[in-house]
Formats: sequence, C-alpha cells, structure tokens
Amino acid sequence: MTKLFPILADIRGKKCVVIGGGSVAERKIKTLLKYGAKITLISPEISKNLKEIVKKGQIDYKNTEYKKEDIKDALLVVAATSDERLNIQIAREANFLVNCVNRQDRVNTKGVLYNVPAVLHKGDLTVAVSTEFPALSKIIRDEISKLYGREFALYLRYIKKLRKEIQKKIPDTKRRQTIFKKVASKKIVSILRQYGFKQAKKEIEKILNEI
Repeated sequence: MTKLFPILADIRGKKCVVIGGGSVAERKIKTLLKYGAKITLISPEISKNLKEIVKKGQIDYKNTEYKKEDIKDALLVVAATSDERLNIQIAREANFLVNCVNRQDRVNTKGVLYNVPAVLHKGDLTVAVSTEFPALSKIIRDEISKLYGREFALYLRYIKKLRKEIQKKIPDTKRRQTIFKKVASKKIVSILRQYGFKQAKKEIEKILNEI
C-alpha cells in the first residue's frame, strides 16, 4: 500500500463533483453532505434515493454523460460509475482531490488520489482509520470508539470552551501553552477514564486556581 499523507480538510461550500448515479455515488454524496460540500452530481440515470436528494435541493444535478469540463475547478472529484474505464479516465483528468472506486494503484493522475477512511466522531474528537481492508478499518474504528465515549466528548467540549477563555485572559503565549499542556495531559485523561468527567473537571479547576 502506498504511504498516504493523512489530512483533515474543511470542504464547506467547496465545489465537489460526483460522477455516477448508483448506490456508491449515493453513499459518497451522503458523506459529503455531512461536511457541507457544494455537490454537483453528473449521470444520465440516478437512483430513486438520489432523485429525492436532488428534489430537496441538497445538490445540483446534470442529467448528462460525463465531460472533462464538468470537473473544471472542482476541489474534489468522485469517480463512482459502473464503468471502470470511465472511472480511470475521470481520475486521470481531475486536477485536485480525486477518489476512484476502482483500484487506485492503476491510475495516473495530475490530481491527488485519496481514500475515504473509517471515521469516528465523538463530539470534537475525529479519528480516521485506514488499512488495505475497509472492513478491518471499521473494526479498528469500533474498538477505538469503546475507549472514547460520552465522558470524553464532554471533556473535549469543556476544554474547548476553556481554551477560548484562557486565550482572552492570558496574553502570554508560553504561559498559555503551559496551562493547555496541563489541562490536556495524560494525567487528566487517566482521571477521566477512571472516575469520569466530573472528577476530571475538578482536577482541571485545581490547575486553573494555581494560575
């Protein structure tokens, strides 16, 4: 497997083009919608569920065959047709991020090929897992999910709010970083896991009282 560079990208309002009208395209579109992408779907035929999404105005739809101009200026392109040759052609013609549902090691492209990992969201926590086998990635993701439950989500929400308050009150960067390291430390995470969020919060309050 090619070593991939892991990134988390903000695609809100960005042009994303999905080519294909079946279940794979549908799944990809539903995922992109969660992240606020501006989606254009291109396919002469689309599934019943995709028709509903179009009807609701959630995406733009072009009832045509794919043309190279369709992906001009698109930040992200998904080649999800049932035609492997067409998918490879689309991937080759993409300029930026491109996801091809066929074997990506067979594709030479000007753009950057990306894989969609198994993703875990717990409040402000995002964990992405990628392996050669998507089913295995999902198993690993589910195992990680057991380690970081509701208490951890509460903790993250609390220190996110706390971070903003500290940034306003303490102008000195080094002093702020020292505090951040203490409230987001192994010690606090250990307390959180053993005794829960309330106890972890009390420990953080002790730290803040010592400032």
